[in-house]
Amino acid sequence: MKRFSLILSYVFCIIGFIVFLGMSVAFPIIGVNHVATVPNAADHTGIIYVLSYLILALVLVSDVCLFLLLVSIRKKRFFTERSVQLLQSISWAAIAAGLLAIPLFFLFIREALLISFVALFLGAVLRVVSDVIRRANEIKEENDTTI
Repeated sequence: MKRFSLILSYVFCIIGFIVFLGMSVAFPIIGVNHVATVPNAADHTGIIYVLSYLILALVLVSDVCLFLLLVSIRKKRFFTERSVQLLQSISWAAIAAGLLAIPLFFLFIREALLISFVALFLGAVLRVVSDVIRRANEIKEENDTTI
């Protein structure tokens, strides 16, 4: 069952990368007028593209960090400083993406608010998880030195 979970995580990581590539190509093709919910969205096309691509770049960073974390898990390196750093990178990327989505709220009302809330919440949860793993790593190192 553990192996299945790890394989499933790799599959989702790869799907995330494929979606990233698809969205990178699709943004200019779709066009702002087709997805915006307000009439003046065309006046803000540049800022919409900049924010969207910045969010996509953060998604790519998170996906790469997740892949590297999965590699560490596969090698049975759970409680390491590298794992903590990767989790923190993913959490900061999620928080940044959530903050970058806030200005889009004024053009994509419900969707941007939902994306922003989910990203900020996910970032906060991952910060807590990374702190827990950091503390577990400290306890593990203390136990290793006392034996």
